[in-house]
Amino acid sequence: MKHAEIRDKVLKGSKLAVQRLLDRKKRDNAFVVVSQDGKVLKVAAKDLKQQ
Repeated sequence: MKHAEIRDKVLKGSKLAVQRLLDRKKRDNAFVVVSQDGKVLKVAAKDLKQQ
């Protein structure tokens, strides 16, 4: 496998893991901790936009 192929698979897997985490947090009506402009914020998962 080439470096680019491995990188693409890792990125795809990471995006899928984050999406599953957000889906579960939304289903459980939970919060997600994120960083924005160097500040740590606690945001309701349902308020996050789908990307």
